[in-house]
Amino acid sequence: METGETCISANPASVPLKTWWASKSPDSKPVWYGLDMNRGSQFTYGDYQSPNTAITQMTFLRLLSKEASQNITYVCRNTVGYMDDQAKNLKKAVVLKGSNDLEIKGEGNIRFRYTVLQDTCSKRNGNVGKTIFEYRTQNVARLPIIDLAPVDIGNTDQEFGIEIGPVCFM
Repeated sequence: METGETCISANPASVPLKTWWASKSPDSKPVWYGLDMNRGSQFTYGDYQSPNTAITQMTFLRLLSKEASQNITYVCRNTVGYMDDQAKNLKKAVVLKGSNDLEIKGEGNIRFRYTVLQDTCSKRNGNVGKTIFEYRTQNVARLPIIDLAPVDIGNTDQEFGIEIGPVCFM
């Protein structure tokens, strides 16, 4: 507790790498893992046996905190996480959803934009890569992240997984 932050882990904290969606959308819209995909679910936090405890704890942490942060790792194969190396733009960047339903993106208003700590998902070369997203905010009601929407998915050779870092309140 050197940094004075309190963190709550997601449960489960990861989603396995596999083809979650095999239906190409012609307009390249984000497809929400928890909302749209079969066998997908929104991210939950705290203990399975006492989910109300985590909700209560999170409510008090938001009241007592000035800042919150969270990292999400998008594990990829043949799918863009952030920068599309071919198109040289962010049109296929993953979209995150905060607990207040706010969409957090790679571009746009700086208050609603994540930062990228690492991106090896820019090339579709068959290798497994990862993109690490970080979101820090003083509007603590935006966290934790509850869902993730890839844009560059739909082919049978495209796979992704998710590692959900703990949400930390300071």
